[in-house]
Amino acid sequence: MPRRAESPRIAGYRLVRQLGRGGMAVVYLAVQESLDREVAIKVMRPSSALDEAQAMRFENEARVIAKLEHPGIVGIHEVGRTQSGDLYYVMPYLARGDLGERDYRADEEGLIELLRVLLDALGYAHARGIVHRDVKAENVLFDNADRPQLADFGIALSQRSGSPRVTSDGFALGSSAHMSPEQARGGAIDGRADLYSLGVLTYELLTGELPFRCADSLGLALMHAQDPIPRLPPDKAHWQAFIDRALAKQPEQRYRNAQAMQRALDGVQRRLRRQGVLPAWLDARPWYRPLLLVVLGFALIAVPGWLLAPLLAPTPHAAAELEPAPVAPAAAPDEVPAAIDGALGQAREQLAAGHLLAPAGANAAETYLNLLAGDPDNADARAGLETVLASLAVPLAERARRGDLDGTRERYRQAVLLADQSGLRQAPAFLAVELQARQAALAQAEASLRGYERAAAIAWLDFARETGADGDAVQALQLRAADLLQAGSLLRDTGGPPVIFVPRRIAGSTLAAPLLVMRDEVSRGDYARFAAASGRAATRCRNRLSPLRLLDRRDWRDPGFAQKDDEPVVCVSADDADAYARWLSARTGRTYRLPTRAEWRHAARPGPAAACAAGQACDTARRGTAATGSEPANALGLNDLRGNASEWTADCTAAQGGRCEQRIALGGSWRDRNTAADAPSERPLAPDRGYDDIGFRLVRDL
Repeated sequence: MPRRAESPRIAGYRLVRQLGRGGMAVVYLAVQESLDREVAIKVMRPSSALDEAQAMRFENEARVIAKLEHPGIVGIHEVGRTQSGDLYYVMPYLARGDLGERDYRADEEGLIELLRVLLDALGYAHARGIVHRDVKAENVLFDNADRPQLADFGIALSQRSGSPRVTSDGFALGSSAHMSPEQARGGAIDGRADLYSLGVLTYELLTGELPFRCADSLGLALMHAQDPIPRLPPDKAHWQAFIDRALAKQPEQRYRNAQAMQRALDGVQRRLRRQGVLPAWLDARPWYRPLLLVVLGFALIAVPGWLLAPLLAPTPHAAAELEPAPVAPAAAPDEVPAAIDGALGQAREQLAAGHLLAPAGANAAETYLNLLAGDPDNADARAGLETVLASLAVPLAERARRGDLDGTRERYRQAVLLADQSGLRQAPAFLAVELQARQAALAQAEASLRGYERAAAIAWLDFARETGADGDAVQALQLRAADLLQAGSLLRDTGGPPVIFVPRRIAGSTLAAPLLVMRDEVSRGDYARFAAASGRAATRCRNRLSPLRLLDRRDWRDPGFAQKDDEPVVCVSADDADAYARWLSARTGRTYRLPTRAEWRHAARPGPAAACAAGQACDTARRGTAATGSEPANALGLNDLRGNASEWTADCTAAQGGRCEQRIALGGSWRDRNTAADAPSERPLAPDRGYDDIGFRLVRDL
């Protein structure tokens, strides 16, 4: 082998020794001379010894890790080339070895903490579109403070790349002993493939053995895809539900994301600690277990309620501190069945009364959980909890139907917590609730998209992901949400004016539908083009301050002050504005109209431009109009709402014989420089007359 492959020269670093060698790179211990610190340098083998795919994988590793900054992920200090032109990157030297050198079989609490760190790191990477694809003990390293860090993203894949990751020999990249079925097939994968690998690693750390073992890679892949999930030893049985879901054959049957897998560890930890407080002699005397249910189980009746209270109690008073339950007197063995039957009867009564989760200390869920805590094999208690779970589907569906995201999420999380407490995450009742929540979230996201409610759609999609909806449907909706108009978005029809998107809900106001609003008031120049094209006669104009005196020979062409074409047209009537809207609609093929009073106020709500419309003082200090856009825009980007010209709306305040006698004008004008704070915010005026300080802007229906 050439000398340079053994001892590369890298400016600023002194190589100490070789730490390891892989198929495409060599790792060295080195000293960074400028900082006098130990580092690890991964150097790609000489280009002549690598194929193009290997070189691409090495470069991909550097690019992927450089994007990830997380305390649970090994970072990169520097990327460069050796003096011989070979790629390298510099990372921290983690001197405490890898996870394969450690034994967690007798340290389950330590294992739980380790898994939490790894899941936090994976969740961070998955949120950025990165799948590790090779989670195994050798890729978990420990720093000098004994903190675990996930390493070797050499075959990591961006979920957005969509490229298959199969070697020239036809094998999927990754370690076959830890590889998910879909990864082994070379199919499309997401973060749930990493969660499967972590499930394999968990089984291995619990037992000292892999869940599936075979001499050849193909046979091992078939075992992962087809063989039943192995059972854990009896002393590790409290991990079985966790392992079963992590190693589910189909991705949609696994934990939906790293955060959900982290939460499942809470249930494992509670079961582990509950086992730890049992006297050692109990395991040797199983006939005492039912008696313990009465003597100790009811003495600890407050514990499950305390664990459930944060999410199960629907009202604040139900979360009040629980009183310690009195210790029941020791019961004779023949009284135990009667006590159990009594508790089951009480739970059935609570079910019948609809007390599923509340009040605290007197609901079916807590009663069944107390029974199950003392006797994990009690089929009646388990069946009762399934009934409680199934009953949560109705209020969940009702809240979703009303569009109540918070209420829907609350009910779903109650179901998750209850299923975790009872070990029923794979029970049909919970899976049905989860499916219903998922379908409701997707349906509401779709409805929000149809209503142009981008924020609501994104919120429902976030909840859909929480329920496990990670498939193509969610991604398609996410792309639609990303392209959706946002509040303040500016667009323009062919032959039409610039318009601003105004959402249905904004600043505490709600409309029946979103709409587009002209950014500017209709200008004198635009109105002149309409008048010339349509031949519409000019309307006689009044001075608003003297409505009984008609201004002789004044109209929109000469309102009594000089105007340029870029100033808002005034001295036009509400009828003129309606005619202009019909002309513009015909010209653009879109429906333009005057806004209603509610729509105008809704659009004017966000930001300072609504101040004059609310009756506050404005001081324009000028006579006549100015160019459109002279007054400050509001938060949506709508110009001149607080000055320049007041604006006609479609609302009518008085009608006789089917004819509108008065139309509402809103907003401040050039005349409002001394408007009092208690002045009226709207004016009813004759719709067939023009006024020298009233113009208009139109809205366009979506």
